[in-house]
Amino acid sequence: MATALDKYADMKPTWDHPVVIESHINGVRSKEMNPNTPITHEEIAEDAIRCWEAGAGAIHAHNTSFDLIGPDAHKDYKRTWDRVLEKHPDITWYPTTCSPLRLLPHEHGLEHVALLNEDTNARIACVDTGLTLFATDVDEEGFLSGPEFGFNYQRIGDQMRMLRERDVAMVFGVYEPGHLRHAMHYVNRGITTPGSMWDFYLIGDYGLTAMEPIATNGMKPSLESLYYYLTMIEEAQVKYPWYISIWGQGAFDDTELLRRAIELGGHIKTGLELFYDPARNPTNLELLQQAQELAREVGRPIATQDEARALYNIT
Repeated sequence: MATALDKYADMKPTWDHPVVIESHINGVRSKEMNPNTPITHEEIAEDAIRCWEAGAGAIHAHNTSFDLIGPDAHKDYKRTWDRVLEKHPDITWYPTTCSPLRLLPHEHGLEHVALLNEDTNARIACVDTGLTLFATDVDEEGFLSGPEFGFNYQRIGDQMRMLRERDVAMVFGVYEPGHLRHAMHYVNRGITTPGSMWDFYLIGDYGLTAMEPIATNGMKPSLESLYYYLTMIEEAQVKYPWYISIWGQGAFDDTELLRRAIELGGHIKTGLELFYDPARNPTNLELLQQAQELAREVGRPIATQDEARALYNIT
């Protein structure tokens, strides 16, 4: 029996835009996971500059502590990005969210983005529309443990109101299919902003932060997972560009999945925020160059930074 996925399995390579390859240079992964992970302000700045100069379409970065919120998060980001902007004032970059566990009831979690939008050239923001259990470990009895992450409906609404007021593009982090359904609600009601995009998280054996294989969340890194997400966004009233990011499955980074996404018109997010492989310790630059080489093999042009800015609606 045929399924809706078959057309994507049978589809010939097709695209209407050069491929954008972003570098996601750091997150909550540690130097224990990979000694090349940038942690300090100086290391983050150096990797951002290195990947931008190598042709990344955008840089996504955390600051030095996910627990910082509001003005404190803003100040910490600025220590890195003032250094970067001094050398590349036109760089396209965007921050992450913050820990929702630290928020007061009236706070929505992207207050630092408004401040960075004013003085540090941040024109894109992450919007996570669902709640997630991030398994990171197991106890002695084998029960899963890990943090809870996400924002309630009120906070998501407040985040989106702020981003709409500032005309900031939204990156919808799709950790699970349910997150996509929530995001589609806003897209189909015209509540989002030009330049927004889907980011399909395809999550491997090591999840987002684990160092041992673990039963984690999300769709596995597979062609079937990708095709399923593509069928879901057929219902979107706005045809935003889509990206894939492969988390915690380093061995998949140079296989058919990235290649197929490039062939079908998708874009790529790569870097040490995502990558973990206990047998391999690449740099952010190496992961960027790996994705660039895949695009060349496919024959799809790599977007210039001006072309990427146009896709993000940055003028």
